[in-house]
Amino acid sequence: MKCFKNYKGIFPMLVLVAMFAIVSCVEDEEAENNKAQLSWDLSSVPEGDLSANSGSINLDVNWAFTQWQIRVEEVLEGEDFIQEFTPRVAGSNTIGNTTTRVTIRYRQNSSYTKNVVRISLQSTDGSGVKLTRVISQVGQEFIPLRVNFNPDVTFQNISGFGGGNMMWGTDFLSAREIQLAYGTGEGELGLSIYRVRLSPVRSDWPAVVNTVKEAKKHGAVILASPWSPPASMKSNNNLVGGYLLQDNYDAYAQYLNDFVQFMAGEGADVDIVSMQNEPDIQVSYESCDWTIPQILDFVKNHAHKIQGAKFTASESFNFNQAYTDQLLNDPEALANLDLVSGHIYGSGLAPYPLAEQKGKEVWMTEYLMNQNSGADINNWNRDEAVIWEESMGMLQTIHTSMVSNWSAYIWWYIRRFYSFLGEGEQGTTREQTLRRGDAFAQFAKHIRPGFTRISASLNEPREIDVTGYKGDEKVVLVLINKEEDGIPAIELELSDNFNTAKATTTSLNHRQSVVEVALDGKIATLKLPARSITTIVLE
Repeated sequence: MKCFKNYKGIFPMLVLVAMFAIVSCVEDEEAENNKAQLSWDLSSVPEGDLSANSGSINLDVNWAFTQWQIRVEEVLEGEDFIQEFTPRVAGSNTIGNTTTRVTIRYRQNSSYTKNVVRISLQSTDGSGVKLTRVISQVGQEFIPLRVNFNPDVTFQNISGFGGGNMMWGTDFLSAREIQLAYGTGEGELGLSIYRVRLSPVRSDWPAVVNTVKEAKKHGAVILASPWSPPASMKSNNNLVGGYLLQDNYDAYAQYLNDFVQFMAGEGADVDIVSMQNEPDIQVSYESCDWTIPQILDFVKNHAHKIQGAKFTASESFNFNQAYTDQLLNDPEALANLDLVSGHIYGSGLAPYPLAEQKGKEVWMTEYLMNQNSGADINNWNRDEAVIWEESMGMLQTIHTSMVSNWSAYIWWYIRRFYSFLGEGEQGTTREQTLRRGDAFAQFAKHIRPGFTRISASLNEPREIDVTGYKGDEKVVLVLINKEEDGIPAIELELSDNFNTAKATTTSLNHRQSVVEVALDGKIATLKLPARSITTIVLE
């Protein structure tokens, strides 16, 4: 009995232990059963590309005791085309096994490029569960565009593309800068016309000799433009404003001739001389006012005294054709006029049928675009995307000049932060080309003086400007893609005269970069980057 008595106190303890064990087991089982769970059923999500059209797909999310969200984690290619997830956030820490159907709606892909995104399903309560899946959407079906060109249909002769020297001071383009601007090697710009100022002070003339001689080494055509006659010849005895006294017309013609002869004597021949830069605008810097009758008088009765260079009359601020119409309609004035010239500030960029009828080339001799930084240099936005959009505007004016049957296009300063070569301001570096220069080179380097514009067009209307040229046993095609998307395929057929097709492009992401051209028999195919200019050379 004594032993039994000793065991008697153990029974309650055993009961308590058993009860504790049972409770622990239940709690462990509950903890295991309440563990966060998250998975998805992707059987309804295509392995391949979704349609380019808008639509929706469903997937089932299986979850328990967790909160979760589904989202686009990363765009791998193209754009985010997922419009919405419904629901995007769901789940609960207190609810067991549940299935939630998620609808994924996606947008139409209006581009030709594929869209690829990575989506993720992830717990948001710290459980660490995360699942991912890549979803792709095909681009729009693209039928290659065709460039049609006909070398037998011709338009104007091309005299070249150029830019201006620094007009005031003596910090003119160096030999290295001339090489970059007028050379035709890799990374160079291939300009062919050089505009310089014809100073109203004779003692200034020697300063421009060396830079002109350097340009002439590269075959550049030299255009000399005066901003004012000598002050002593003018009504106000001042280099700013006023007008040339009629009694001094002959002396001024001789002054222009003296400059031409001086430069020739220095081995720096001037090819074309102008009588006046922008006679039709009043400004606060070196200038001279001319009326239309005054211009007619000078050209008709005095311009013949200028020897050894071609002559162009007034370079109107906005190519006001009235300033040259009277010259073209007067036989004596016409005999002294070699070409018609003007600028395109504000307006004036249009065909000039009268000049064509009279057999005179039309030259655009000055233009610039600089985000209004001439008013305040701090207006210049250094963002390459902003600069490129303005450069696309420059390219549009060149294209329009060409289809207007103009023979030359000359930019303002060659060396300036908003131009072709850097000069040290606004983050630019001296003796380095700028992207805007590379864009200009797509015309200048490949369309050489003496080329002729030919018929060229696309087989369907698109926001792509096309011009064609021939010369040196080549055909050159220039395509400006103004569309926001790249063009997957442009085709052209090579005639029997041509066996090769080479191309370069400039855009926000390219600088005279080589473009791959696939040649299948006589069919050449290439891509055009978005917002770009591409030049194709057939040989």
